[in-house]
Parts: sequence; C-alpha cells; structure tokens
Amino acid sequence: ADSPDAAGFYTALSSGLLPAAGTTRSSSDFVFDAMFKLVWSVADRLAKLRIKQTDVLSLVGRALFFRFLKDRAIVRESDLAKILPEAADLIEAFDTPVNAAATCRWLDNTFNGDLLPLSDNSVDFFTALGRRTGNRLFIHLRAIVEGTEPVGDDGYQLPLRLDFGDFDFAHVPVGLLSQVYERFAWKWEHKTAQSTSVHYTPRHIAQLMVNDAFDGLPRADQARVLDPACGASVFLVLAFRRLYQERWKAIRKRPQTKEIRDILERQLVGFDINESAIRLASLSLYLTAIELDPDPSPPEKLHFKPLRDRVLYNFRQPDEANATGAIAGSLGEEVPASFNSNFDLVIGNPPWTSLKKKETALANALNDLSKRIIRARGSEDLAKAYTNPDRTPDLPFVWRSTEWCKPGGRIVLALPASILLKQEAIPARARETLFRLIEINGIINGTNLSDTRVWENMNQPFMALFATNRLPSEDHQLRMITPYLDEKLNQRGLFRIDSKSTQWIDPTATFARPWMWKALSLGTSLDVEVTRKILEQDLPTVSEYWEEQLGLVSGRGYDVEGTPQKSASFLFDKPNLTKVENGQFEVDTSVLDPFERETLYFPKTPEIYKPPLFLLKESSPSEREDGYSLVVSSEIAYNRRFYGYSAHGHPKGSGLVRYLLLFSHSALWIHHRLVTSSILGAERRIVYKSTFDDFPIVPFEKLNAKQRKAVKRLSDRLLKADTSVFPEIDALFSELYGLDELDLTVIRDTIETAMPFQVARSRACNPPDKRDVLTFTDTLQAALQPFFAVADEFLEVHAIYEASKISLYKLPFQFILLQRQAANAALPPKAMRQAILHLAEQGGVTRIIQHLPNAVLVGLYNQYRYWTPSRARLLAAEI
Repeated sequence: ADSPDAAGFYTALSSGLLPAAGTTRSSSDFVFDAMFKLVWSVADRLAKLRIKQTDVLSLVGRALFFRFLKDRAIVRESDLAKILPEAADLIEAFDTPVNAAATCRWLDNTFNGDLLPLSDNSVDFFTALGRRTGNRLFIHLRAIVEGTEPVGDDGYQLPLRLDFGDFDFAHVPVGLLSQVYERFAWKWEHKTAQSTSVHYTPRHIAQLMVNDAFDGLPRADQARVLDPACGASVFLVLAFRRLYQERWKAIRKRPQTKEIRDILERQLVGFDINESAIRLASLSLYLTAIELDPDPSPPEKLHFKPLRDRVLYNFRQPDEANATGAIAGSLGEEVPASFNSNFDLVIGNPPWTSLKKKETALANALNDLSKRIIRARGSEDLAKAYTNPDRTPDLPFVWRSTEWCKPGGRIVLALPASILLKQEAIPARARETLFRLIEINGIINGTNLSDTRVWENMNQPFMALFATNRLPSEDHQLRMITPYLDEKLNQRGLFRIDSKSTQWIDPTATFARPWMWKALSLGTSLDVEVTRKILEQDLPTVSEYWEEQLGLVSGRGYDVEGTPQKSASFLFDKPNLTKVENGQFEVDTSVLDPFERETLYFPKTPEIYKPPLFLLKESSPSEREDGYSLVVSSEIAYNRRFYGYSAHGHPKGSGLVRYLLLFSHSALWIHHRLVTSSILGAERRIVYKSTFDDFPIVPFEKLNAKQRKAVKRLSDRLLKADTSVFPEIDALFSELYGLDELDLTVIRDTIETAMPFQVARSRACNPPDKRDVLTFTDTLQAALQPFFAVADEFLEVHAIYEASKISLYKLPFQFILLQRQAANAALPPKAMRQAILHLAEQGGVTRIIQHLPNAVLVGLYNQYRYWTPSRARLLAAEI
C-alpha cells in the first residue's frame, strides 16, 4: 500500500496498463461463454443428424428451458411422478423416446403459449428420431439437462463430464439465445443469414441503448416497445426487464405474476422474418418472465398465452417460405396499419446488407416507401430528390419507425456509421433529409471501434442513433459521442468516453460541409478548422485543374475480368505494372514484364497510359516512406490498383507530375484523406480517386520561381528515396495553402494518432515518454503565458512525478501543476492526489482539473493521444 504505484494500481489494472490486464475478462463473460459453448455444441451436433432445423432449435430450447426450471427449483424431484412417471430422476427427462415425449407434453400443457413448437411430440416421433440418429439425439439433449458436453463431431462418443454442471442455469444471460441463433443461422442458413443481415447485437451495446432510451421516458412503466427486426430478442428481453423495474417504481411494490404477464402481453412487440429466430425469441421472453417472477412455483401458475401474433410476428409471407434472399418483411405492405403511432419506443438493430442486383424490385419498393414517408412528413421537394444510399434497408427502417412510433416517442437504432461518413451526392442528400425531418438527439459513433471486441466480428463502422419522433427546431443541436480506439480496453469489449469525445453539432452546419462528421470522428474541432481553411480557399479541385484548365486526362487502370471483353491491342507489349514494392517513388520499366493479353474487360482509353504519368496507389501503405504514389517517364500499362494522371503533350508535363508526387506525400493530403474519406480508416485501407480529385490545389503555374525550384529539388530527393525530405515537403505546401505552424501541428498530431494502421494505434494508446510530456507542458505554458504577461507575471508548468523510480508505463494518470512563479504554491500532498485519483477511477474519466490555492492541478490519462501538442492547446483554451 505504501509503494509509489499503489495509488493508481486499480485504474492501471482495469485499463490494461499492467502486463496481465490486457487479456483478463469478466466473470460474466466467462459464464456466458461457457453456457454458449454447451448450448451451441448440442445445437451444432443435432443439426448434423438430419433433423429439421426448426426442430433442432425447439429441442435444444426445450432442454434448456427444462434445465432452467430445474435449477430454479420450479421443477423439483417431488414433481417427477406427474412429469416422468417412468423415470427415476429429473435428469432423465430426454433420455428415451418415452421420457422425451412425456417431458414435451408436460411443457406444452403447463406453459401452453407457443413454446418452441415441434413437428410432433409423440413417442413415435421421438422413436423415429432416435432410430435415425442411433439414439445420439437423447445423448445430446441429456447433455444440457445434466450439464455435460458431448465430444466428437460425429456425436458417437459418450458425454464427457465438464464444468458445465457447476453453472446455475436459473439465470440465462441476456443475449445467450440470440448468439446461438446467429451462429446457427450463419452455419446452417448461411445464404439467408447473409442476405437478411443476421448479426447478434452484443448484450452490453444493447443494454446501453435500452438504458439510454428509457432514461427520462414519460410514463416509462406503461411504455409500449417495438423491435422491428427482433431476431432472438436481445432488445425485447432487456426492455422487458427495464419495464419491470419501471413498473416496480411506479406501483411501489414488486410486480407479481399478473403484472409480469401484462408487461409481456401488452407492452412488448417484435417483428421478424425467420422462424428459428421467432422460436428462440419466445423462449427468451418465457425465461425472462419466469426469472422476474418473485414466486414462480408451482409451475402450473406460469401458464402463458400464445405470443404468436400477439407479441411476436413473423412477416415472411407464405409464398416466401423458401426464399433465400432478402424480403420486405416488416417493411412490407402486409404489416397492419394498426401498428402505426402505437409505440413509445422503437428500438433494435435492423438489417444493413445492401440488396443485390436481382433484388432490384425490393430496392425500388423500399425507395418508394421512404419517399412516401418523407412526403408525409411535409417535404415534397426532399421526397423527389431522395434515394436510399447503397440499396440498403437501414434507412427505410428508420423512416418506417417514424410511423410505428407515437409522435414525440423515441427511436433508438443500431445502424452503420456509413450513414454519417459518406460524402457522395446520394448519401449526403439522404443524410440531410434524415436530419431535416427527424429530431436526432444523440449519436454514439463507433467508427473507431470496428474490428474490436466491443462488437466482435463487426468489421464495419457502426453507430447507435437516438431520436425523438418529431421535426427538429431550427436551432436544434445533437450530441455526438465518438469513443477513441483503446486497444487494451477494447480487447475486453469496453470503451471509454474521453473528455473530448463529445461534440455538440448543429446538423445544418454539416449540410455544406459533409466531411465534418468524419473529421470529428477521428480528430477534434481543431481538425475541422484546419480542413475548413483548406477547402474553402478559392482554388480549383485537382480534377478541375487537371482536366478542365490543363486539358489533360486521368483515369483508373485497366480491369481484367468481366464480360464482354474488349480489344486491348494498344497496350500489347507495353511494360505492365500490376504491383510495386514499398519504398519506390518512380517506376523502373526495365524490370516489368510485357503486357500480353489480347483483350480486357475494361481497357480504358490509350491517353491515360501516356507519359509523363503520375500514378496514385489505391491501397494506402501505413507510412509515406513506403510510397503513396509514383511517377513514370515512359509509356506503360497499369491495372486498376492505380489511378493515373497523364501530362502527355504539356510543355511542363514533367514538372506537373512531380508536383503531384510531392503533394500526394504531403501531410496536408494525408490529413485530408484521413478526415474526409468515407472509407479510409472507416471500412478499408484504400483511397478513392474522387477523394484526390476533390482536393483544392494551387495551380502549378501560380508558384513563384523559388517554389518551382523547390518542387524540382525536393522531387529529385524523393525520387532517390530520400525520406528525410518530408518535413520540407510539408513546409512547402503549408506555405502554398497559407497554413501556420499551429495548423501543421494539428495535422501531424492527428496523422500520428488516428491513422488506421498499427503504428499509429500503438502510438496513440501507449504512454507518452518524458520528451512528449515536456513538449506538452511547454506548449501549455506558451499558450497561457500571454495572460500572465499583462500582469508582469510568469507561469510555471511542470509535471509531477511521485518518485524517480516510478515507471511511466505503470501510471494511469500523470499530474501537471500550474502556478505563478511568485506564488510559491505548495505541491499538493500525496493524500490529496490520491483522493483526486480515486474520484477519477470512479468516474472513468481521462482528465481532471482541480483548483488549489494559487495553483491548478491537471491530471491526464496516461496515453499519448491525450498528450499531443494539439491537446495542450485545447486544454489551454479551457483553462
């Protein structure tokens, strides 16, 4: 306790700063994984035994439900005679055809409802299944009831006793059955799962969305909740529990069986198109209702009414029973109008998958649906101009939710963050329509969290959208929260909201500046100002300058595969560039193989292959030292991995392509593509040609003689792979665009910490070294000193170290003391710093500012992203 590391031990442990902490998981994760392994292993084995897939889930679910009743002591050994007259123990519930049939009949008679319907529940049915599976069916079902896991893919081996019997299935974790369903769908119904976008929403994300949706909800205890794409009902289960809690608060006593049934039957509704999902959703809701019941015995009192067409609705139409692609489902015309304006909260995770070409009719129908609703919300002009981006059903679900939701009700949906990030005309117009017609209150932007354990197996940027179902006021602002990547924390499925993660945004300000969403996702308000300063200069874009003013051509290289094939004779025998080694900035055509194809799918025009050429790589290396682009001095062929800009025939052609070579390796361009590209750092590590084409460029002929000489001199060095040239390239383009050293610092800080490559991620997440800390304190002092100079005072800013032997890598926070030189403020006692640190731990904060007599104490989280010079400037502005 009296070691120098003691004060920060728990924060360091929980944040993954200690070596063993990065791999630790919570006990609830362990329990969840163990239960999932047991239930999934049985479902997987049964699905291999030629049993109908819907029967597989019903059988597994019934065994799990019986185990739940047994562990919860709702079913006791004293009930054995009435349930299993031929068995000696409850564990034998599914051991034989007679026992399995008796157990299923008892479940059906006792709970009624539509608990996991089977094709049949007779002894003959189970006898036939037993004969077909060599009685392995009964071995696998017993595994769940007993708590063992069958081993061997063929299922022939006897069950092996594992640790599962030690787990109490009286509480089935939220989301367990949803994850079983997702795994089942992706393995056994893969095409349907892919086309209908079956994705399990992690329970902690669903829990966050449900909690925030209910906070401050008027008459929350009576709220009606709809999940329009419920899957196995993780959102409905969480909403069920929250409604129970709200009812308890409202009536000031614990709700009993009758109130629980009232919540289930009157306040919850789920839509889906998959029978397997509906079956597991029913089970999830039954389990939750019984788990919430303070007195669930005897089992006969737990009678349920059917949930089908009362709580859970399958909107797959009879003629779509065997359809494997996407269908309209709950967005179809068959959904009764009686659901409109019926729900206080619409919440869930609707499908995101783009519709295929063969599903054009459905894509058109969803587009018409969106236009109709937009028109009904009062905007004929917006409706005419609107098109659903990327043929995805996500925005149609948002629009349809405004009809299901009551006026003034809440809409909370997990959606792809591409809705925010894309800047092409169609998605930008769709986003503007959304923000003009729905009051979006908040967005949790998970752009930086894709490909992490925060949402496992999610490789797309995602977001949670919180809205009120009404038109926004003219001065409406929304709050966007963008957690930063934190490798050690994200590894455990957690994320942190930094002091600068929250931005208040006026949506109307983004209509003319759609890139703001991406800039604020990866950077700060300083990045917005730098980008605005560059983009709003009176300059032509690259494409305008190259093609309109200079009359030159550009284009992507040839495509090989596809039909019909076209003649590529004009490329025959030319040196053929298909890839390039890192670290090259000029193409050596002497080492290239000749182009030998007669035809290509898309050969493009001969003009884009003529020298001198500037070639921009589509796939972006992690470092500019590896080369983002190249120049070519002789005619070649190149494939679609490169975007070519030909200066052929121009008297200053060589200078032009060298100018673009330098520009594409400048920090200005690297920063611009990072904070404006809808795809780099969001979905893939590539750059679109349109991102380069849309950048405003200072025309080469506007450069003075000194600047042109600099282009020649710097490009000569770069072509020789002299990577020490980059600071001078940055200085040249900063001068051309009128940026100062502070602007360049912002650009460099964001590149250093926000690029989507491991080197930047590690830099951002690792502690600063002593030089970084000194740079930070010097920047902070320089920014604040002018305010003291007017009073002839001097500000001292210095870091506090508990002891010289302490390792920076073990400190969760580092403290900085700001004081007047003449004030001689006493160093705050260690006890005070520990008390402040304790408060920081409780709040999970990344920054502390504490006023002291004649001084200010600042604590910053010990990751470099919080210790950049730009962060020092932001801190100075607040102080």
